[in-house]
Amino acid sequence: MSEGATGKSVIKTLSGGTRVCCMELTVAQVRGLLEPRQGNDLIDELLLEDVRLPDLPLFTSLKLADLEQMLPSDLEVLVEGCKEANPSFFRMLAKVASLRNPA
Repeated sequence: MSEGATGKSVIKTLSGGTRVCCMELTVAQVRGLLEPRQGNDLIDELLLEDVRLPDLPLFTSLKLADLEQMLPSDLEVLVEGCKEANPSFFRMLAKVASLRNPA
């Protein structure tokens, strides 16, 4: 696969009418997301379910500074688009969560 290859993308429209493209990640990018990060605060780690706030720029064309100015409801719309574009990654996260918290 070439470095410039593109995968699936999902366009989401936010509350102000802004359209954002949520992109499918490569396996290497997914591996990078799973690496522990230091320096993230509670908002970064816990505001969104299934993804850290600082990870969203990798899925989208937005910068972290853009995300900081957004409403949580718009961030949820972005996460929905990221899940649509990356179903395998989010299924894997659900499997890991179920192993950590057996019923």
